[in-house]
Amino acid sequence: MTTKTVTIEQKMSGTGTIHDLASEHFDREIEFGDDDQYAIVLAAYYGNGDMYYLAKSREEAISIHEAQEGFSHAIIDRDGDPISIDWLYYA
Repeated sequence: MTTKTVTIEQKMSGTGTIHDLASEHFDREIEFGDDDQYAIVLAAYYGNGDMYYLAKSREEAISIHEAQEGFSHAIIDRDGDPISIDWLYYA
């Protein structure tokens, strides 16, 4: 299995908000497998760099997004680009 890594670079300490995906302590590595299309990445505030879920389809990404609704998170594609939840629902 081949993976693709997207790096969320470390942010400067004392900048941003608790909702940021970037950690002030380290770079975050998001590992996509061959079939993974999206990552639902929880804010760095919640802990270590492993706080993300992978989805193979839009439908799976929507399901994970809805399950994590109470937590600050964002959706990115396997290129590291942010994905709007509206796009996932209506594309």
